[in-house]
Amino acid sequence: MNRNMMTGLVTGSLIGATIGMYAVTQMNNGDRRRLMRQRNRMMKKASNVVKGMNMF
Repeated sequence: MNRNMMTGLVTGSLIGATIGMYAVTQMNNGDRRRLMRQRNRMMKKASNVVKGMNMF
């Protein structure tokens, strides 16, 4: 990867994380709980996919 692309990825990641944290702080408790449940389900599915690929 070239230097400009790497810099863009890092900058985009930082901006995305900052906006995401701001959005979470603006949510009410019910929405926050719902988001966490959805996130947990996604993480379980992703880990099952990675296990199926036998990469690690």
